[in-house]
Amino acid sequence: MFNHSWLAYGFRPFFLLGALYAPVALLPWIGALMQQFTLPMALPPLVWHGHEMLFGFVSAALVGFLLTSIPSWASVAPIAGKPLAALVMLWLAGRVLFWLSALTPGWLVAIVNLAFPLVLLLWAAPALLSEAGRRHMSIGMALIGYVLVQGLFYVAWLWPDVTGTITPVTVLNTSVNLLLVLIALTATRIVRVVAMEARKEIGLSGPGRLTPAREHLAVAALVLFVIADFWAPGHVVTGWIALAAAAAQADRLSEWPWGRAMTRLYLLLLTLAYLWMVVGLVLVGITALIDTLPGYTGRHALSAGAAGTAILAVFCIAGLRHTGRSLALPWLIWPALVALVATSLLRTFVPVWWPEYYLLAGVVLPFVLWLVSYLLYAITYGRFLVTARADGMPG
Repeated sequence: MFNHSWLAYGFRPFFLLGALYAPVALLPWIGALMQQFTLPMALPPLVWHGHEMLFGFVSAALVGFLLTSIPSWASVAPIAGKPLAALVMLWLAGRVLFWLSALTPGWLVAIVNLAFPLVLLLWAAPALLSEAGRRHMSIGMALIGYVLVQGLFYVAWLWPDVTGTITPVTVLNTSVNLLLVLIALTATRIVRVVAMEARKEIGLSGPGRLTPAREHLAVAALVLFVIADFWAPGHVVTGWIALAAAAAQADRLSEWPWGRAMTRLYLLLLTLAYLWMVVGLVLVGITALIDTLPGYTGRHALSAGAAGTAILAVFCIAGLRHTGRSLALPWLIWPALVALVATSLLRTFVPVWWPEYYLLAGVVLPFVLWLVSYLLYAITYGRFLVTARADGMPG
C-alpha cells in the first residue's frame, strides 16, 4: 500500500480527497438548514460549515499544493510513502473529530486539527529558509498566518472571553482573506507558466508583459485588506481599502493574456478565480460604505468564487503537469467550470437580492452544482492521481 502511486507525491491523495470532501463538508449544514437531520456539533451549523470548508477542504488543497511545490522550489525530498500516509490519516482524524465535536473534548478536536498544518510548517521551514527557498518566503509567511488564524479560531470557540469581540465568524472571514493572499502569491508563479503555454498555442512567444511591481502592489493591497478587515470589519476605511485592493487586482489582471489565449481552459480558470476576487472585494467595499446591503455581501464571491475556482484551477493544472501530461484539460472540466460559476453566482446574489428563494436557489441548487463541479473533477482526474506518471518519471 505504501509504495502505491497514490502516495508517490503530496498532491495525489490530497487533491483527490479534497475534491471528494468539498461537497461532503456541506451536508450537515444543509441538513440543519432544511431541518432534515443534525450532527452532534459543538458549534452553530454556519460556523461548523465554515471550519470544514476552510480547514478541511481548503487545507487539503493547500497542503497538497505545497507538498508538491516546495520540493521543486527548494530542491528538497518530497514527503511520500508512509510519512505521506500518516499525514493523510492525521487529516482524516481531524475530519472525524470535528464531525463528532459535541461528543469529543474540544481541546482534543483543536489539537488534532491544528497538528495537521503544523506538521507541514515544520517540514517546510528548513526548505523555505534555505538559500534556494528564500525567494518563496512570502508564501511561507502567508502560510504561518493561515495556521495562526486557525489556532485563533479554536481559542475563540473554546475560550471566547479571551478573544472578546473576535468571534469564530470573524476568524473565518480572515482565513478567507489570507487565502486570497496565498492565491495572489501563487498566481505570480503559475500565471507565467500557463500564460507562456497559452500564447505559444496561439502562435505567440513568451508570457507577455507581466510587471513585478504591479504584482507586488496587488499582494500588498490584499495584505492591507486582511489587516483592516480583521481589526475593523465593516468600517468605512476598511471599505475603501477593499475597493483599493480590488483595483490593484484588476490592474494586475490587465496584463494577463486576453483574446484568443482565454480559450485555453487552464488560463480561463485562473482568470475567473481572479475576477471573482475583484467582484468580492468590490462588494465588500460597497457594503462597508452604504447601509442597504447585509454584511455578508461579497463574502461568497471571495470564498466559493475566488477560492473555489482557484483551487479547481490548481487541481487541474498541477494534476496534469505533475502526472507527466500536457496542459490539455479534459472536456469534462468545461461543465465543471460552468457549474462552479453558477454556484458562485447563486451563493453571492440570491441571499442579497432574492432572500425569499434563499433555501432553494441560494443553498440547495448551489450545493448540487458544487457537487457536480468537484465530482466531475474527481471522475476525470481520479485515474491520473492513483496511477503512475504518464511519462514514466518518478512522482
